Amino acid sequence: MTRMQQLKARWAGLALRERRALAVAAAVLLAALAWSLLLAPALNTLRSADSQNAKLDAELERMLALQTRAKLLQGKPVVSPQDSLKALQAATALLGKTAALQQAADRATVTVKQVSAQSLAPWLTPLSAAGLRPTELHLQRSGGAEPLWSGNLVFQLPPGAR
Repeated sequence: MTRMQQLKARWAGLALRERRALAVAAAVLLAALAWSLLLAPALNTLRSADSQNAKLDAELERMLALQTRAKLLQGKPVVSPQDSLKALQAATALLGKTAALQQAADRATVTVKQVSAQSLAPWLTPLSAAGLRPTELHLQRSGGAEPLWSGNLVFQLPPGAR
């Protein structure tokens, strides 16, 4: 007698109530297996789709902003190192005796003394156009109603600026 025949004989030997109970248990087991393997992962994906979509939208916005910025930077004309240094010297001269420029290798330090924010902000604008941005700022505020700033601004010069 084969194994299958033995199972059929045993099944036939069970009472009708026992066969129904085993069938219901098998159906419940099959339903639990189908739920855990097929339906639960799909429902979890649906539940988390909105939050993942929001994260991806934010990431897309960030990437588009970076792309726009990169295109703007690509469209800017390349400023020569000498022109960058000349722009820094000219801008520092505009501040007069309240600013001093010191250059060492590939860095330039501008020391300002008692400069107003209204003077300092427009001073930085042409420097940005010349490809110069401060890499370090060490400023201290003093004064009353209109604050005055004193300290150092360090600029990284492009290679070849002397």
